[in-house]
Amino acid sequence: MHKPTGLAPTTPKNPTTSPAEGDTTLRPPAPSPAQETAHRQGGDLRAYSAGQISLDLSVCHNRYGPPRHVLNSIQELLAQRPEDLAPPPYGCEEPYLEAFAEHLGGVSPDDLLPGRGVTEFLTVLARVLSSSVRGGSLLSRLSRLAGRGRSGDVLWRLARGGVGVIAPDYTETMNLFHYADFHSPDVLQQDSAEQRLHRLRQAMARHTGGAVILSNPCNPTGIFLTREDLLHAAAEHRSTLLVVDEEYLGLRGGPELGLAGTDLDNVVVLQSVGKSYGMVGVRAGVLWTCNDQFRQRIASQLIRWPLSLLDAQVATAALHDKVWLAVTRAAIHDDAARLQNALTSVFGARVVKSQLHYRFVHLHDPLPVVEHLTNCGIAVRAFTKGGPRVSGMRVAAPKGPQELALLTDALVTLPSAWADAA
Repeated sequence: MHKPTGLAPTTPKNPTTSPAEGDTTLRPPAPSPAQETAHRQGGDLRAYSAGQISLDLSVCHNRYGPPRHVLNSIQELLAQRPEDLAPPPYGCEEPYLEAFAEHLGGVSPDDLLPGRGVTEFLTVLARVLSSSVRGGSLLSRLSRLAGRGRSGDVLWRLARGGVGVIAPDYTETMNLFHYADFHSPDVLQQDSAEQRLHRLRQAMARHTGGAVILSNPCNPTGIFLTREDLLHAAAEHRSTLLVVDEEYLGLRGGPELGLAGTDLDNVVVLQSVGKSYGMVGVRAGVLWTCNDQFRQRIASQLIRWPLSLLDAQVATAALHDKVWLAVTRAAIHDDAARLQNALTSVFGARVVKSQLHYRFVHLHDPLPVVEHLTNCGIAVRAFTKGGPRVSGMRVAAPKGPQELALLTDALVTLPSAWADAA
């Protein structure tokens, strides 16, 4: 378990101006694009020069998206109802929540909150749970809720147990919950579903009266814990809040894999449309829980208009296209299987097997490999070791044979010494 003081600070860019004459101050060398991308999120190509990247495999979304139906919906809005853009977006989240409730397997829309992607909810949760840890204003609120039934009781207990994060997790999540205890895998071996579940159970017991944060499927490794195992852990530790980020779940399978709809009031589920439908620029997510008191507490921290009209329009149109996701999911699984073969031929057992649209490669030092791929015009996501972070490289599945050929050609020219020693 780690308790880092800071996670992956952004590397400052080297000044472009030359030092003044007589200036003997030592300046660090300009970071390479590979070093820069180790501190940036996927899809952020600002460290590269113009035209340097011809294939972006650094961001893990559905690369077949967005659905054509979504584009038609936006064109219709702008062409036929531009006046809808004038007033505030009163009620625009209502059809969105109804569509998302159906998407989650028929849960009640009343158990959902709309927000600007999963990130907004994680930001709010980090603030709310932090105030619980510090014993601030939330503690008095929760104390007044004690005795109001099961949901209020769960809220009151949150003031006592602290917060745990099952690492590795999204870099942004670990940054937001910097004050948490990080439950990390053994540094001497690669992570596995069994180990990750074991750490979750330990964390749920350790943070009794608190909360545990988990991404499932895991970013960046792709490890997946079953619904049955997660519900069993939550049922065993009813005094611990389990927050599950299911951002990538739709790219693995249907709603039956997720936790939404359970009657356990210590479960919170986060999802969005961005990754699954290939439109991460659309900031539309949901928080689901059957815990009324906790949902109300989070709702009180959200802005008055949680979604813009355009976000709601695009997201709702995507959710109404019920066939597109299943069809493209099958295509990206085929692409990912070919990616698995290409990576395994070079890196062997260090490639994590998963049923997702990306693969993670455990590398002691990923930067030389990432730099080589950069020189071949391919962007991937590098992760460098530090605290709860895992060291390696995440690669999204190339779309179709032409993109796969570009990656394969780059891997073939990778110096064998780098592949062996990385």
